[in-house]
Amino acid sequence: MAIFPHKSSLKQQFSDVTGCPLDDSTKWLEKHSWTIETAIDAYLSHKSNSSAKVRKQDPKVVEIYDRYKDLDDESIIGIEGTLKYIEDLGFDPEDSITLVLAQFLEAPSMGVFYKDKFVQIWSRNKINSISAMKRYIEDDLYVEFRRSKEYFKKVYDFTFGFLMENPGQKLLPYDLAIDYWKLLLLGRDDLKQTCGVRLEQWFKFIETEYQRGFSRDTWQMFLPFVEEIILDDPEKLSKYDEMAAWPSVVDEYIEYLRENELLD
Repeated sequence: MAIFPHKSSLKQQFSDVTGCPLDDSTKWLEKHSWTIETAIDAYLSHKSNSSAKVRKQDPKVVEIYDRYKDLDDESIIGIEGTLKYIEDLGFDPEDSITLVLAQFLEAPSMGVFYKDKFVQIWSRNKINSISAMKRYIEDDLYVEFRRSKEYFKKVYDFTFGFLMENPGQKLLPYDLAIDYWKLLLLGRDDLKQTCGVRLEQWFKFIETEYQRGFSRDTWQMFLPFVEEIILDDPEKLSKYDEMAAWPSVVDEYIEYLRENELLD
């Protein structure tokens, strides 16, 4: 019977040391088998980590966010605020640099930034002014985007989900896919110079023959097709293997080229 007074005493000691309410003291003590030293250490560590998370929200970043936040929903920056933010950064909303920005801030869709992501990401990177944000995107991320195939692919893959307009949407409309292929692929110097003609043929094929939406898998697999098949040998596409696991639209494209005497 003595165990109950003992537990009451431990709860009171825990509460006195930590300032934690008695009800919460019970939860922490039970979690750590009523070993008070362990429970106190765990609670204080948790509290310290929670405080650190709060401190990561740089008030200057929050102030910047507040300039652009949506008037009806303060948890997001909506389309008007997004356009103003991009304008203040000095970016063209139709340039690929805005995709780099969107991917970096984990934007869920076009014209939307979440408050938690915006504040946490900029605060974590210790960047808290518009001019510093501009420099970081332009001089670091965008340079890496143009230099690194791995980072380019990361932004390219992100773009598919970013363009989805409705929850549960599975297909990207073909006209929108073409617009962003032009922006991304023809915006890369090596692809524009070497693959430009084949890509224009691809766009024409999609517009005049295929005329269907694209799944995420097809969107993602088209980039390696361009880099591994077209870029390697744009004239003959000699590495193309009809038995390989390319999306069916790629096989249809090859057939289209042959039927129109654009490929031997």
